[in-house]
Amino acid sequence: MMKVTNDFYKQFEEMCLKLDKVLEENNKLKNNQKNEMIEELKKQHKEEIRLLKEELKNEAKENKKILKENLKNIRLSFRIEKEDLKDTIKSLEKTIEEKDKTIKKLLDEIDRLKNQINKNSNNSSKPSSTNISTPKKKTGANLYNYRKKTNKKPGGQKGHTGYSLSKEKIEQLIKDKKIEVKEIYHKTNNRNKKDIVKYRLGLNISVYAEKHIFKHDENSKDILPKEFYTDVTYDNKIKALCVELGTYNVVAYDRMSDFFNVISNGILTISNGTLVNFNKEFSNNSKSILENFETEILNSEIIFTDETSGKYNKSNIYVRNYSNKKTVLYKSHKRKGHKAIKDQDILTKFTGGIVHDHDTTMYSYGTKHYECIIHLGRYLEEIIENVKNISWPRYLKKLLFEINKKRKQLINQDINCFTDEEIKNYEMKYDEIIALSKKENEDINSSFYKSKAKTLSNRCEKYKENHLAFIKDFNVPFDNNLSERELRIIKTKTKVSGGFRSEDGCENYCNIISIINTAKKRNINPFKAIISVFNKENIFAC
Repeated sequence: MMKVTNDFYKQFEEMCLKLDKVLEENNKLKNNQKNEMIEELKKQHKEEIRLLKEELKNEAKENKKILKENLKNIRLSFRIEKEDLKDTIKSLEKTIEEKDKTIKKLLDEIDRLKNQINKNSNNSSKPSSTNISTPKKKTGANLYNYRKKTNKKPGGQKGHTGYSLSKEKIEQLIKDKKIEVKEIYHKTNNRNKKDIVKYRLGLNISVYAEKHIFKHDENSKDILPKEFYTDVTYDNKIKALCVELGTYNVVAYDRMSDFFNVISNGILTISNGTLVNFNKEFSNNSKSILENFETEILNSEIIFTDETSGKYNKSNIYVRNYSNKKTVLYKSHKRKGHKAIKDQDILTKFTGGIVHDHDTTMYSYGTKHYECIIHLGRYLEEIIENVKNISWPRYLKKLLFEINKKRKQLINQDINCFTDEEIKNYEMKYDEIIALSKKENEDINSSFYKSKAKTLSNRCEKYKENHLAFIKDFNVPFDNNLSERELRIIKTKTKVSGGFRSEDGCENYCNIISIINTAKKRNINPFKAIISVFNKENIFAC
C-alpha cells in the first residue's frame, strides 16, 4: 500500500487549484467565446433585422407605390364609372321626363278625344243633327234630336194653333178677288134639306206666249230693250220661280230644268246656263235694294252678326250675316276676320251695339258688345259634363238662365227693367261664382280640362259686363240665335249641293237670300218680292 505523504496532498491541492484555475480560465474562455458568439449572433441578427427591415421598407414603399397607383386607377375608374352613371342617370331622367310628357300628352289627347266625342248641340256649336250618341234602340228622328217618346199620334195636336184653310178664309179670299172661283153643281140628297157648299183648291199650270211686236218708227228715240235681244225669252214669273227653287229650296239645275219640262208637258226646256243667268240678273237688279238694307242695318241700335263657312273650289268661303229684326244682309268673302270685315265695310261704319258669339274680332267695331249667353251656356255645359268634381260652371249656368227666366216674366208683365238692388245682387252672385272657380279649377286633375276651365273662368271674369248686359237693358237680347237661324241656310246649301262653283256664284246667292229672308221677316210674300226685283221695283219701300 502506497504511503501518502503531505507533499502529495500539497501537490494534489496545487494541481486541483491549477485545474480549477484552468477550468475557470476555460470557463471564462468559453464564456467569452460564447459572449462573442452571442454578440456576433446579435450583430448578425441585427444586420439581418436591418436588412429585413430595409427589405420590408422597400417592399412597403413598393407596395405603397403599387397601392397608390392601384388606388389612383381605382379612383380614376370610379370617376369614369361615376360619370358614366351620371350620364346614364341623366339619360334615364330625360327618358322618364320625355315619357312623362308623352303620357301627359296622351292623357290630354284622350281627354280631347273624349271631349270631341261627347260634344253635341247642348254643349257646343254643333247642330242637333249630329247628336248620334243616343242608345241604339232609338231610331228615326229620335236618334238625332233627343225627342222623348210619347204616345201622341203624328200630325196636329190638341191645343196647338191650326194652320188648315177654313171655309171662311177661302170665302174672304174670293171676296178680295185673290182666288178665281169656278162653280160646279152636283145633285145630292142632303140630310138638312139645304144646299151644301164645299171648296176644292187647285192650281192651273199652263204655258202662254206673249208676242211682242216692235214697230219701226223713225221718229221714236226708243231702242230694242236688252231683255229682247234674243228671239225667245222667259217672263219674270218663270225667272222668279227658278230663283226661289234654285236658291232657297236648293234644287239642282238639272232637276229644276226637268221639273219645268214635266209641268209644262215638254214645252219648257230651260238650260243650266239660262238658270245661272236668271240668278245674275236678279243679283244685279237687287243692288240698289241691298244698299237700302245696308243703310237700315247701319241705322239700327243693335245688330246681330255671325259667320259660317261654305265650300268653294275645294276650299272654304265665308258668309257673314248682318241682321236686325226686320232686315238681314248676307256678305261673302274668301277670308275671315278683319280683312273680310273691312272689305265688306259695314261694321267699320256701325256705331251701335253688336250681338255676337264671343268673336273677339268684333270688339274692334261698334260701341257696345253683347255676348250670346246660349253660346256661353254650351261651353259651361261642356265643363259640367266632363269635370265632375267642380261646381262653379253649373252654378253660373243656372244663375244666367234663371235671370233670363225672371226677365221674361217681367217683360210679360210690361216691366222693362230689374231694380238696382236686384242688379247688384245678380252681379254679386256672379262675382262669387268667379271667385269659386279660381279655387276649384286648381283641383282638376286633367291638364286639358284644367286649361279649358281656367280659360272659360278668365273669359267670364274679363267679359262680365258683356255677359250681364241683358239684365241692365231689356232691349239687349239674351242670345244670338237669330244669326244662327239665318246662317243655317248656308250649311243646308253646302250639304245638299256641296258648295259654290265661283265667288260670283256665292255673291249672287247671298244677294238672293238677303231679299228672300228680309221679305219673310217683313211678312212679304218672297215670290212677289223676287218678281218685284226682276221688274226693277222696290217692294220693300212700301
